[in-house]
Amino acid sequence: MVNKILQVPLLGRLGNQLFIYAAGRALSLNQDRRLLFSDYDYTSWHNESRLDCFKLSDEASYKQRLSLTTKQKIGNFIYKLLCRHKDVSQVAEIEARNQWIFRIFDIFMCQEGYIAPQKYSCDNLFMFGYFQCDKFFVQHEDIIRKELEFKTEVLCEDATLLGREISSNSNSVCVHIRRGDYLNNPVFNVCNADYYFRAIDKMQTLVSDAKYYVFSDNIEEVKDLFSKYSYLNFSYIDSKYTDQESLYLGTCCNHFIMTNSSYSWWMQFLSKNPNKHVIAPSRWFGVKRPCNIYQDNWILVEV
Repeated sequence: MVNKILQVPLLGRLGNQLFIYAAGRALSLNQDRRLLFSDYDYTSWHNESRLDCFKLSDEASYKQRLSLTTKQKIGNFIYKLLCRHKDVSQVAEIEARNQWIFRIFDIFMCQEGYIAPQKYSCDNLFMFGYFQCDKFFVQHEDIIRKELEFKTEVLCEDATLLGREISSNSNSVCVHIRRGDYLNNPVFNVCNADYYFRAIDKMQTLVSDAKYYVFSDNIEEVKDLFSKYSYLNFSYIDSKYTDQESLYLGTCCNHFIMTNSSYSWWMQFLSKNPNKHVIAPSRWFGVKRPCNIYQDNWILVEV
């Protein structure tokens, strides 16, 4: 019986939560702990679990609120005090430099970049961050992939039928374009129209007779953007689908043109095609900040 536990709060939306689950699950396996993931306690984050559509491990369970020890609450307070009024690069430096302190308080903090987890002897470990790097879970990749298979019974019938159509086409290409909150954000507004044009031109040389399935939070704008490609085969994914259903449809594709988002990352990662072509922007952020999210097999297009 596993007596030690690992508590991990879910931050952000679906793509972020998948990284957090994968990193937490891997650490729980490495250190023989029961994984407890939860909503984050502070209402300003407005987070709730979006992972109910996956075949998560029975060894991982969801609880609505965290149960931190007094020691962990003190450590978390110190962490927030150290990071107060700091930019993300400074936060990354603080995290890298002070893990020995955080370990004293039974906490592991990593919002930015990659920090190798230490061996923790405490019964109750608190893990906080975004963990956007596959190094956190690569040694358990097969297990993570299995646990992140979709429960197709919770998806709508239209999504499952379209998913079968997409996956059966070996030339299906997922094109993910995020507008909305990225447009006026200097940190994330990286992938402009020229990036997508160059990416499509590159994909045309890699995949013959490609069919492009386009995912976006502003489909009408994207239709105008790609109107110049009237000679190519485009299908625009309806906004009626939930985030989980759209992610499922993206993973059914066999090749990928990514945007710089964690949601896009998981679309390509969960694809079952071992010979997929993945095109990504050469920069993930518009400003200097730690980034360990790239994978070796990606083809980078300058932005």
